[in-house]
Amino acid sequence: MQTTYKLKADELNNDFLNSVKVLFHGKVIEIAVSDAEPQQEEHLSTLTRKAGALAGRIKISDDFNAPLADFAEYEK
Repeated sequence: MQTTYKLKADELNNDFLNSVKVLFHGKVIEIAVSDAEPQQEEHLSTLTRKAGALAGRIKISDDFNAPLADFAEYEK
């Protein structure tokens, strides 16, 4: 299992350490520390969307809602 945490060095505290201990209880772990440039997050509210931008590009097959043979045994 791999878990990546990205936080400021001054945000490290005992709660963080305890959460790592709980998550990896009894396992040998490897901790690597490196500088990470902060990434600018782009929130959905800042994206420009236009209604109908994908009109005509997406095709849903006529049998989209038809039962799938793979699930026949579960539909009984």
